[in-house]
Amino acid sequence: MELILEMTVRRFQSSILLQFASLFAVFLLSLSCSARPESFAEPVIEQTTLRSGPVCIFSWFCSPGRSGALNFKGVLNNRTGEKPLFLEYYVSSFDESFPIGVSLKLDQTWHNLRKVTTDYGETLRLVSILPPEVADKIMAAKEIEFSFSSREHTVTKSLSSGDSENLKQQLRELKTRLDAQAKLIIANY
Repeated sequence: MELILEMTVRRFQSSILLQFASLFAVFLLSLSCSARPESFAEPVIEQTTLRSGPVCIFSWFCSPGRSGALNFKGVLNNRTGEKPLFLEYYVSSFDESFPIGVSLKLDQTWHNLRKVTTDYGETLRLVSILPPEVADKIMAAKEIEFSFSSREHTVTKSLSSGDSENLKQQLRELKTRLDAQAKLIIANY
């Protein structure tokens, strides 16, 4: 019996010794690795994003990012200096199966806006590029219609004169703020 107990104690001691040796080796390895110079990525601001306030197309009340809201987004690309405009439309993700895109009828001409991204979440966000010539036509349009198409149906709404003016005002303010944005200079000290 003593022999079995002595063998068990030796196994336990050798197991502890092996674990200690392993931990010591890991410690030495971490010391040798930490002595090497580390490189850190420097922070670079690649773009500045601005958003207009929401325009409620299909509801009386909406807030930014909620179903029925439409807003404009402007991006300053700090590398190239480009300032593209986008139209963002939010719709309930429970109501729509597969969004196709949005269109604007400005006076008598329909403009299909090219969809850039679709973000899925509590609400579905469709982001479409707004070409500069279409942005200029929005500002000059007397009548504006908005159309959203999904795989199942298309919904079109004529904007009232108040909604049209609100849409133009939101776009005008965003363009003014975006034009005032200067390309950022990154200085490293």
